[in-house]
Amino acid sequence: MMAKYRLTYENYLDKVYGAWLGKSIAGTIGAPFEGRKELFDYEYDPRAIKEMLPNDDLDLQVLWLHVLEQKGVYFTSMDLADAFYERYPFVPGEYAWFKKNYNRGIYPPVSGAFNNRYYVNGMGCPIRSEIWACVAPGNPELAAEFAGRDGMLDHEGDSIYAEQYLAAVEAMAFVEDDLMKLLRDGMVYLPEGTRIRRLVEDTMAWSSQDLTWQQVRSRIIRDYGHPDCTNLYQNIGFTLVCLFYGKGDFLETTMIALNCGFDTDCSCATAGALLGIIYGADRLIEKHAFYDTSYKLDVKVARRSNQLSDLAEDTCAAGLTIMRELNGAIEITGQPSELGSIPANKPEPSIVLSVDYQGIPVVGWSESKTIAIGLSNETEFVAVDQLTVDLPDGWQSDWTSQHIVLQPGEIKSVTLTVSVPEQVSYLSEKNLLTAAFGGATFIFGLNGAQVWKVFGPFWENHIELPRTELGEWYYGAFKGTRDEIADLTRQFHLNTKADATKDYRSLVDPQDYRFVNVTEDLFSVSDLIGFQGPCVVYAEREIELPEDREVNIIFGHTEAYRLWINDQLISETDHHDWWTAENRHHSEVKLRQGRNKIVLQAIRRGRHADYSLIFTELGQSFPHHITDLGSWIDHK
Repeated sequence: MMAKYRLTYENYLDKVYGAWLGKSIAGTIGAPFEGRKELFDYEYDPRAIKEMLPNDDLDLQVLWLHVLEQKGVYFTSMDLADAFYERYPFVPGEYAWFKKNYNRGIYPPVSGAFNNRYYVNGMGCPIRSEIWACVAPGNPELAAEFAGRDGMLDHEGDSIYAEQYLAAVEAMAFVEDDLMKLLRDGMVYLPEGTRIRRLVEDTMAWSSQDLTWQQVRSRIIRDYGHPDCTNLYQNIGFTLVCLFYGKGDFLETTMIALNCGFDTDCSCATAGALLGIIYGADRLIEKHAFYDTSYKLDVKVARRSNQLSDLAEDTCAAGLTIMRELNGAIEITGQPSELGSIPANKPEPSIVLSVDYQGIPVVGWSESKTIAIGLSNETEFVAVDQLTVDLPDGWQSDWTSQHIVLQPGEIKSVTLTVSVPEQVSYLSEKNLLTAAFGGATFIFGLNGAQVWKVFGPFWENHIELPRTELGEWYYGAFKGTRDEIADLTRQFHLNTKADATKDYRSLVDPQDYRFVNVTEDLFSVSDLIGFQGPCVVYAEREIELPEDREVNIIFGHTEAYRLWINDQLISETDHHDWWTAENRHHSEVKLRQGRNKIVLQAIRRGRHADYSLIFTELGQSFPHHITDLGSWIDHK
């Protein structure tokens, strides 16, 4: 079958070099403004690119190239996940939640979706699209497939679709230079009805009207805005805006992206990379007096140099191997005889085990969880063996080892239920299970819920009434104008009051509580109690450490609260906030060897009150989450 497209190696290399050059230069222009949400009016100054800045937009793509070189073109999401966990030291935003899940045995595709409420729609994976386009030129379907394997590490849904969209557009940019056609045609990779699809459709429609780019920016924020500067919706919108209004000029496009604000390094870098592919490095260098700026890495891999030209050659070597193995859409002519390659490493057929959590990967104390173990026979031989599943100490299961016959090419799913009996007195958040069949072993995680002892609710009336006798009306206690009396009466009848400044602990009956399993870091007062209305709840949890330890605490909240650890008040506030998982930071909190008691006074005054408590390691500005805590269950 003849290839649909042909490209000379010289042109291919020039376009890949242009992708990395455009990514680096535009990303460096935007980097110092990342997080600023103002509307700017900057003009280009060549001093902005005097020195390249390290950027995860490029870092992780260099890491993915390393994975291709080590694992071959048949790489898996787990290959990427292993490298991400082991070789990328920083954990801002969604990266921290991926690493937390991975450490607990929660792997792709669940690692990006579970317990990642705030960052699940972040820009962390759309910014990693170029590598997949560069190694699958002219083949948007393959580029999108690769991007999907990548995005599921730390995202789900629209973020992955956005990465696939960008990868497909960029892959076609190797053989098509009509920018508007590229952006329109790539929409087939955005599922109908999704919010990201509506954003792209709306942005295209607004940009085709008689509006300034500033006005389109305003509409994007109005309809798709988010307070997180790294949220994907507004930033993908801004990337499109700068491409529409930049009219193909690299610097004009980059400066519009910068002047939109928010995640400026990402929007600038993505737009710059796409134009770099279309024009190639030679044209960018000639027109704008650019040069090989080199690049800086934070990721733990060694390259033969820090020159973008060498990175481009190495990327092309991977792309040519993929063309021979997987990409018949394009033919590259004039390849140098001395050009290197990467291994294909087609995997040997084997027995493959997997897990379907049938929901979230969590089991609570005194609860059961049904999961399914997948068995796939990719070999040419019949597999007959017992399926065994080893559980953590004290857990129970309805599964009894039995022989299973698995024909070549056959896929089976075996359902079992695991339980944490009431007799268990300590439930770890990290629990690894081992499934074995036919010589294959699969270790996976099942998180243990955080177990909180809940007291309350406590609440007050809006007015304190005197004691009345039987048959005596109490309405006379409501004083004021007619409207004031109406307000007091209806609030008294229809509402309750929670005083955020008051300590209700003296009202706690130590024998009157219940245990509640909290399945994620984020929980609400409504998860703890069934009472509706303003109130105060006390939630206690005991964690255990093998030795004295200093930790950081990240606390998220939408309402007032107080937090004590070992009777020391660690954090408090009386104000509302938008929950971010990182509203409050407390460093170097001392925990002691053995049990440590956490007490949260959670206050609900409006309709919702959400909280999250995360322990992290000491160290860098984005510290790793501590993953192996647990809960003592006091049965007394």
